[in-house]
Amino acid sequence: MGLRVALDQVARLYEEVALTADSVTICRSYADIEQARASGKIGILITMEGVEPLGTDLHLLRVFYELGVRSVGLTHARRNAAGDGGVFAPSGSSPAGLSRFGKAVVAECQRLGILLDLAHLNAAGVDDVLALTDEPLIISHTNPRHFHDIERNSSDAHIRAVGERGGVVGINAVLLSAQKELATLDHFVDHIAYVADLAGIDAVGIGFDFIEFLFRHWTAEQQAAISANMIEAHHAPGLTNHSHGFNLTRQLIARGFHDDEIEKILFANWLRVLRQVIG
Repeated sequence: MGLRVALDQVARLYEEVALTADSVTICRSYADIEQARASGKIGILITMEGVEPLGTDLHLLRVFYELGVRSVGLTHARRNAAGDGGVFAPSGSSPAGLSRFGKAVVAECQRLGILLDLAHLNAAGVDDVLALTDEPLIISHTNPRHFHDIERNSSDAHIRAVGERGGVVGINAVLLSAQKELATLDHFVDHIAYVADLAGIDAVGIGFDFIEFLFRHWTAEQQAAISANMIEAHHAPGLTNHSHGFNLTRQLIARGFHDDEIEKILFANWLRVLRQVIG
């Protein structure tokens, strides 16, 4: 059902955007992003988190490209035909790298101009993508394992590698720490500072991954099931939805980041990579 679900999601997105065309637009190119920003609209970039919709048919990637998909993460937490996800634990991820199909997806993404996202991919899979590519890569939403030591998060070596490619590491607001008391806005900035020190200020951005609003609509049983199968998510007060972005800006100023650095963190680094890869 993966293909049907994905096509339905894309179709519904286009329908919703058509109803709000005065304020929202789907971006297929960097020129579209510039136009959205110039007109004050919310620009949406369609991404795929896990290539389950492709099955094992590489030709379907071209179909999704034509529908507007411009960034692809090979896996979510589970295994699919391309490779394996990193587990939400300090160890236990598959030691296997990408499958033959996964390597073919990487090559086709590069050919089409689809930005490759390493978020959720297991370490061996990340190593394979690094070996197979030379263009900028992103980790759209992650945290340093230095602070939260689970294999779903990113090692120092992989963070540095993405930075050396001119890519961006987006800091996740949900997996800041295994300890609830450390899930704070200030600790989010600790993660930003750590990646900036490790890979350079040009390598860090925001990757909020806001899901608190989803949790509020789930039953207690559903919340318990997701925590049991993955990990308990601790939502940082004052950083649970996009309106809280202003709180982050204020905290970055308070922590001594300069205006040009804050601009890079909030949007400029992402724009640079999108301009280079999706054209």
